[in-house]
Amino acid sequence: MTVPHNKQCGTVVLRDMFKRGAILVLVVMATLTAKAQGLVAKGVAAETKGLSELAEGYYRQASDTSAEARLRLGVLLEGEERYDEAIRWLAAADSGAEAMAHLAACLTERRRWDDARSAAEKALELALDTENGLQASAMGTLALVYCEQGNYTNAAIWVRKALAADPGAARPHNIDGIVRYRRGDDNEAIKAFREALKLEPDNTDACFDLGSLYCYRNNHDLAISTLRKGLKKHRKSVKLLYALGWAYKLKGETAGAIECLQNVVSIDSGYVNAYNRMGDIYFERGEFDNAVEQYRHAIRIAPGLSEAYRLIGRTYAEQRLYPKAIHYYQKAVGIDGSDAETYCAIAELYGRQGQQAKEKANYRRAARLGHQNARQWCTQHSVTY
Repeated sequence: MTVPHNKQCGTVVLRDMFKRGAILVLVVMATLTAKAQGLVAKGVAAETKGLSELAEGYYRQASDTSAEARLRLGVLLEGEERYDEAIRWLAAADSGAEAMAHLAACLTERRRWDDARSAAEKALELALDTENGLQASAMGTLALVYCEQGNYTNAAIWVRKALAADPGAARPHNIDGIVRYRRGDDNEAIKAFREALKLEPDNTDACFDLGSLYCYRNNHDLAISTLRKGLKKHRKSVKLLYALGWAYKLKGETAGAIECLQNVVSIDSGYVNAYNRMGDIYFERGEFDNAVEQYRHAIRIAPGLSEAYRLIGRTYAEQRLYPKAIHYYQKAVGIDGSDAETYCAIAELYGRQGQQAKEKANYRRAARLGHQNARQWCTQHSVTY
């Protein structure tokens, strides 16, 4: 027997099924949202108690369904100097003013200046008139971008805007110090860094910048004490540990320097500069094999950066292993063709081996790049460039 088909009845049944399905989805979403909100609240509570690992765990659990969790996680990772991870999470947040302001700051740490500028401008576009802290942070980022470009006039303008927006925040004062230092005003830079630390005594960036400036001025003891104060609060800050290692190296305390740099790579195995600086210490000690080993570590991590190749070339040159030295010097200029100093080093080594045509060719390249000693050599040897 054939069962008659009721088209209208079937339509009603389907509509009812879809309706119930939609309601079920809404219920599930509401449940997930409530759970995520609870996890975010637990994460915030853990952070206030200094339990950052626990907070990170809560935020990660909620990150699939909560933009707020992704934002909080990104900000937490930024504070721990895990900038690459922070960038990913902040970019995946809600694209609001807070996320954009923090994203811009992280991008400056990775020297992604164009991206940092775009994020800072977006933050300013989205920030409300009452969000002075976010505005000041974004303005500070724009100051850093202009400073990096050598446009100190615009950098100073944005610093003044940042200070006016939030004079009680440490970051604008610290960026003011960076701009003043880059303009050659060390004393005013020190005042700005100190003001940042007065407002926020454990500000990592201000400790780092002030300690680094003391290093540049050969005030090694003052640099060391400043950086160690910062490390009391931020024991795993790789930037503070790296700067402290540099300060110890300049002071001649190489054991302390190596200990700091080893701590850096134990926390962040991808911190290329730490390997290069350890290599420099071994080079100065005459421990050439150890120096090359450290430089090779740097190359494995960042094969697209020229510095480690150049430093290996220098190490082999010091041992009079000229073909090896030239090989690595050439790798360095193959990556960075504007490195006039390395072209001069190659030319000198070819000269020592009596290969005058290659010596001349490399001095000519360096001269064309504006190297004064290379130009003098070319003039003395009647070589046009």
